Amino acid sequence: MYDNPILYADGTAKEEDLDRIERKFHVKIPREMREHYLVYNGGCPERTVFTDKNGDGYMVDLFIPVRDGRKRPLEKTLSLLREDDGVIPDWLIPFAEEGGGNLFCFSVRESDLGAIYYYDHEFEYGEDPEEHITYLAESITAFINALTENEDDEEDDLEDDEE
Repeated sequence: MYDNPILYADGTAKEEDLDRIERKFHVKIPREMREHYLVYNGGCPERTVFTDKNGDGYMVDLFIPVRDGRKRPLEKTLSLLREDDGVIPDWLIPFAEEGGGNLFCFSVRESDLGAIYYYDHEFEYGEDPEEHITYLAESITAFINALTENEDDEEDDLEDDEE
């Protein structure tokens, strides 16, 4: 499905899980994201670093599972984010986390359905959350396939080889 293997996925999501999320949050999960969830429930990519067009790097820590697993599932995450109006725009659905709690999200807007964005949660009360969103890729496939090795991981591998 991707050029970048997804590791440690905990089974697959079910159609009824995705349908329930769509009904509860009044969104339409893009076809490509549905396909992703039906193959992978959580996990993490083997290569974890996305570099945007400005050279800024973002590291994917883990994919948020749809079904209950070791991490909080997508439905609970989305409920928490939407409890307080304005925490995350309604047109974004988180699918992955960065170590510090920032999120990778997909768009549910018709104009860019399925596009991938980075949501930086570090902003002051009263600021517009829209100002803390960065476009990354046109789709989940483009995003995952663009991920590269973490330089720290490469250095660890080289040190292991030298021993």
